[in-house]
Amino acid sequence: MELNLIKSIGMLKHNVSTEEVAQILSFLIENDSFLLFSFYERNLLLFELEIQEFINERRLFTNSEWVLPWEETIPHWDQPNNTPPKIIWFSVKTKDEIIKAIDIDSLFRCVVVKEGDDFYKYSNVIFQQEYYATFDEENFEHYIGFTNKVEFRDATWSELKNRFHVNVVE
Repeated sequence: MELNLIKSIGMLKHNVSTEEVAQILSFLIENDSFLLFSFYERNLLLFELEIQEFINERRLFTNSEWVLPWEETIPHWDQPNNTPPKIIWFSVKTKDEIIKAIDIDSLFRCVVVKEGDDFYKYSNVIFQQEYYATFDEENFEHYIGFTNKVEFRDATWSELKNRFHVNVVE
């Protein structure tokens, strides 16, 4: 693993399982916080009923709030009026729920929210990306990105260094 804190957003390069990614995310939700995962509403009916129920049972609200630290691209906007897509925000609190949310969308986007706080007071945006490591289309490098570097480091560092070999770039 490599924890890069130089850029405006932090990036954790990793090659770990979904369960281990879920464990890392669970470090961010202490007793008074939870994760809100995002899911494009227009894609809901493309999934099996079990997944639709999982999302809908945990759905807190739907909006068009873009939280990632870059602009939404036009191809992702809904036609015909080029309106921002509706995003379902659903809550997960346990490691098993986090694993399920990641299994639904491995390139996830989620925010950390304190219990009782408004959505717009989220403290961190967490997302996973993948990039080609080589020209072989099956060889990807995975990154967990996060907007609040201090919170991420403070919440995860002791566990990360105990469980994994981590190089830090500051």
